[in-house]
Amino acid sequence: MRVLTSRQVRIVLAILAVSLGGCGAGSSVGSPPGSMANDGGGSGGTGNGIPSPGGQTGGVQLVDSGSPSSGGATGADAPPNPELGADAANGSAEAHPAGSGYGGVPDLEDLSTVKKSPGCGMAAPQADTAWHAYTVSTPMTRVGPLMRTYYLKLPPNYDNGKAYRLIYQGTNCTGCPTCVMPFDTVAGAEGVIQVALQRKDGVHGACFDDQDGMSIEFPFAETVDTELRQKICFDEHRVFINGHSSGSWLTNEVGCVYASAPQAGPAPPGGPLVIRAIAPHSGGLPAVTPCSNRPMPGMWTHNHDDPLNNFMGSVNAINRALKVNGCMGTYGNSPTAPFPAPGTNDTCHIFTSCPKEFPIIFCDPATGGHEGNKFYQANWQFFMSF
Repeated sequence: MRVLTSRQVRIVLAILAVSLGGCGAGSSVGSPPGSMANDGGGSGGTGNGIPSPGGQTGGVQLVDSGSPSSGGATGADAPPNPELGADAANGSAEAHPAGSGYGGVPDLEDLSTVKKSPGCGMAAPQADTAWHAYTVSTPMTRVGPLMRTYYLKLPPNYDNGKAYRLIYQGTNCTGCPTCVMPFDTVAGAEGVIQVALQRKDGVHGACFDDQDGMSIEFPFAETVDTELRQKICFDEHRVFINGHSSGSWLTNEVGCVYASAPQAGPAPPGGPLVIRAIAPHSGGLPAVTPCSNRPMPGMWTHNHDDPLNNFMGSVNAINRALKVNGCMGTYGNSPTAPFPAPGTNDTCHIFTSCPKEFPIIFCDPATGGHEGNKFYQANWQFFMSF
């Protein structure tokens, strides 16, 4: 008989809680699994009348968890549920109680420190800066054992004694796994380790498994993290995730589950997977996600005229983050200020009531459709702030 890890036990318990009452207070966001969306090719809807932090309004369309597949299939998503818990709907936020943990959060390890992975000092697994594929086994999934693939790209002149920032990435439905944002082109001498996660097509069409509370992506992320920390050198307190379209739903989900993990446990070696911050582009957060309800920084990007993924998907994810991070109010009434960042054309705002340890930024251009405005240079600046 196979024994569940402590993290997997927590996820299962969270799933049971979701079935009874949702993903924590104020987090009924995203779309229910198994429902159908439009074909992803519809035109923008009428304005929803909800002002953005930048004063714009945007259209609301049906949701697709990514670009339509080459065979004409669509993501199996429905319009997001805009309803939040009572506290969030009323614009209130629970301040984090004072405590000895990081940012005043009890039992939260000091994420400002450098925490080298056990792989520091090990010989590099590859000798160049190209993408290399690796296969791992994830036995504990809702559909049984699976073999999964991830791609690793090391920085130039990789130093096995330097604790680099590490960025997980996910592409859109049907997209090639390494067709992700080129953070190495903006990292410069600092360098960055990039990890592209490959979809398991067939489980959720040609998309990531981005609408199920027992997503196969959770054990996949844990397995990849466990393997990487043994063979490369990175800072376990500076692990990020970024994604577009279906990869953005993945980003929201993985971030929500593995946000700011508590004190490290004995397994896997080095402690649990800790996602320090996220940068989702054009996605959302399903209501069934077994969120940890721990605070985490995020920089969301979503164009108002996105015809494939509902703009409100990101709004709902941000509303949940505002509450969990201990900020004031909700989208549209929480105080903001312009957030200057390279290449964003003054379309980003920071929510000013959030604790400095857990900032929330939203870039919401009026136009750009589903594919435009991938602000990876601004995302890198954001990740560099941690």
